[in-house]
Amino acid sequence: EIVDTLDRIATRGSQGVVLKAPDDPRVIAAVDRLVGAGVPVVTFVTDLPTGPRVAYVGIDNRAAGATAAYLVDRWLGDAPGSVLVTRGDGSFRGEDEREMGFRGTQRALRPGRSQIDLVNADGQDDDLHRLVRAALAAHPDIVAVYSMYAFGGNRATVEAFAAEGRTYRVFVAHDLHEHNLALLHDGHLSAVLHHDLRQDMRHACQVIMQAHGALSGLPRSWHSAIQVVTPYNLPPTSAGG
Repeated sequence: EIVDTLDRIATRGSQGVVLKAPDDPRVIAAVDRLVGAGVPVVTFVTDLPTGPRVAYVGIDNRAAGATAAYLVDRWLGDAPGSVLVTRGDGSFRGEDEREMGFRGTQRALRPGRSQIDLVNADGQDDDLHRLVRAALAAHPDIVAVYSMYAFGGNRATVEAFAAEGRTYRVFVAHDLHEHNLALLHDGHLSAVLHHDLRQDMRHACQVIMQAHGALSGLPRSWHSAIQVVTPYNLPPTSAGG
């Protein structure tokens, strides 16, 4: 579907495309055709670095994963136990980079701590709930959670812990959308790694304008600042719910 959409844009023309898409050879080929038709492409939130995109705009996902590992380690300290890491179907490079950043940093900070990886290929909350319950049954030492999900999933994880009569000491998630905001307010999330999507979109549009010469300067990639959000430092746009 993404490939068909990109090919239609290449045929009819456009001033630019801001794209969040899986790192798939078919998508990269479609981006190549789009750029060949004179349409600049900016990858957004998750990158396609082997493709001919003009720039990437979004969070440094490897640094975000490393930040999550640091927070988990600070919360747990020397306490024993493993970390449950939940993610989507694995087709987005951004999640791969978050996982690599988390794993590498955890190994450096706490070499003996185990990481339990859970891939929810179907992306459905019911499936995630079932998978988390199975993981908890198989690993009674799970004491922390790092969720790479951008949207959804985290409430299903919280409810799975409750259904198993289990608790965790720290839960780090991504993005301050309404679901995570509610979980943060209720004390179910310890911290949320957030970045300003509005600012990211402004940068993406500026890159496209630079590609057309409408703004000075050469197009370049932009990495968003990673904000560690708790209930006590909510961004102004989120403080009201």
